[in-house]
Amino acid sequence: MSDFSSNSLILVDGASSGIGRMTALRLLESGARVLGVARREDRLKEIQERYLDTFFFEGRDLSADPDGLSGFIDEAAKKYGKFSGYVHCAGVLNPQPLGIWNYQDALKDFNINLFSAIGFIKGLAKKKNKQDILSIVLVSSIAATIGNPGSVSYAITKAGLDNLVVSLTQEIGKQNIRINAVRPGWTDTALVKGYKDVLGIDFLERAQTKTPFGKAGKPEYIADVISFLLSEKSYWVQGQTLTVDGAETCGA
Repeated sequence: MSDFSSNSLILVDGASSGIGRMTALRLLESGARVLGVARREDRLKEIQERYLDTFFFEGRDLSADPDGLSGFIDEAAKKYGKFSGYVHCAGVLNPQPLGIWNYQDALKDFNINLFSAIGFIKGLAKKKNKQDILSIVLVSSIAATIGNPGSVSYAITKAGLDNLVVSLTQEIGKQNIRINAVRPGWTDTALVKGYKDVLGIDFLERAQTKTPFGKAGKPEYIADVISFLLSEKSYWVQGQTLTVDGAETCGA
């Protein structure tokens, strides 16, 4: 039995790679329709070739104009229908030690990692754009709760997502909007591998030594939990941030 019906329409940003791409595929496999949003349209077209009738995409750079995303949702709802879910996977990890930190780079990080989520939710919360129940999942990170060199902006944006969950649950939860987050550990994606290229720190290798499984996380591990949090099976889960790190932070 599928977890989603053909009436389900879920927006996934950051759908071109990593956790976002795997989440889109998991949802499609489970019977949902998905609107993928990302800057790299060529990667989105690859998904559409496999799911012609159930995957749609819109190319958009989330590094600028978070205010315009509410209007984007207005137009998308007219084009594709009302939304039943939203997953915020878009994110950048721009390692910068304090000595080279600068505001313009940080602003780009905030726009993509945090402010774009607020802009999308602002549009999705409108009655005309959502179905009877709207389920939202934000992808945070264990970086929100533990310190790492060069991750000031990234960690702050992820901590902001954690707080967005509890704040918006109080503000719009009564509108049949469920808001939760997952907090992955270091996951084998191109985003995380870039950390090693800049700072010489291999967080995937560190994760392998810290988890009882002896390995780092994979995008599908996170995508499966996101899919559950979007489904009716998790109806009574509200306002929570769930750490999904293979016990990497146990005892940290």
